[in-house]
Amino acid sequence: MNHMTRCAILGLLLLALPTPSPAKESPIQSFARPFGLDIAGPVMRAASDERSTLFQTDVLPSMNAWINTNLGENVTINDTTSIALDPSNLAISTESEARIYFVGEGAGYKNTLGYNTEGSGISSGDPQLIFPDATSRISSYDPGPGSSESRSRWYPLYPGDFVDIGNLEANTQLDFFLIANGARGGTMTYSTDTSINPDGIDHVVAYAMPSSPYLLVGFEDLYGGGDRDFNDLLFAVDIGTANVAALASVPEPATLLTLVSFLIIAFTVHRKKQAA
Repeated sequence: MNHMTRCAILGLLLLALPTPSPAKESPIQSFARPFGLDIAGPVMRAASDERSTLFQTDVLPSMNAWINTNLGENVTINDTTSIALDPSNLAISTESEARIYFVGEGAGYKNTLGYNTEGSGISSGDPQLIFPDATSRISSYDPGPGSSESRSRWYPLYPGDFVDIGNLEANTQLDFFLIANGARGGTMTYSTDTSINPDGIDHVVAYAMPSSPYLLVGFEDLYGGGDRDFNDLLFAVDIGTANVAALASVPEPATLLTLVSFLIIAFTVHRKKQAA
């Protein structure tokens, strides 16, 4: 067999290998653009590529179980200093392709989520929208029998839908903001930077998930703190395992022990699937 024949056979074998499927856009895209802000990118459909399928099947169910216990409608967080992370200091230590997953919402408003890497809130830097209308027909993901994806113009999101916000360089400071009822003309804006919030109080809690690439972030959308359950908008931030480990380098409080066990189980299951 000559060299050219070997190269041709190798080329055919490479072509026969399965290639990762690209993510697919959600069939419903919100046209809301509060303050005339641009979107970071289109909302992509849950479990439409390998990375999001892992999140949907191995992480989201366990995450929701933890949320229902610790950030449910009847749970009030009065002392946000007991939370593992300072949401105003979400610094990226290692370059990462960042992705934001919609986890759920428990709001009466049609809230808007955005982010900023060059300033805080919407008044400085380069603020962009992630989920212009962070509204879902269901409050959390249910993988049980009979469940199905449900989206509409009024409820454009389904848990696990995501937006890629691009490459974040090392030393990038990540700020998230919520525009309360932004998809219906609301203008009250709350940031992970408490100092610029109109009521001067915390509206965000953030959790680092050990041994994973995910942060879990929750917003409270009412002026003055409302019921302080921080579940009016819940989303996961995929910034890579190294960045999460760096943010979680201080010991986690006892409130995170249950979350740690859930994530260990989820990633153990994933590793077993890969080894099978």
